[in-house]
Amino acid sequence: MAYSLEIGPLAAMEIWEAFDWYELQREGLGIEFLAELESFYASLIRNPNSYGYYERPIRQGKIDRFPYVVVFEVFDAIVVVYSVFMTKQDPNKKRLG
Repeated sequence: MAYSLEIGPLAAMEIWEAFDWYELQREGLGIEFLAELESFYASLIRNPNSYGYYERPIRQGKIDRFPYVVVFEVFDAIVVVYSVFMTKQDPNKKRLG
């Protein structure tokens, strides 16, 4: 089954905040973060149900190179990303949209 991807507003904000922060650390690092995220998305839309549950029915998966998890839910043929959450934060701050 082919899944489409929808990025929620909170996730979009978190992605750009992370991008900006990484670019301030080293020029080009933000681009590398986005590339890793795109690689994760490619895997996610191939098989979203292979990722573990955060709280049913919400799932999450870790980005390989950066300390972030992608929090999402699967609806029929759509994967909705609610949050791109930095794992070094207090997990109680993780919000879902």
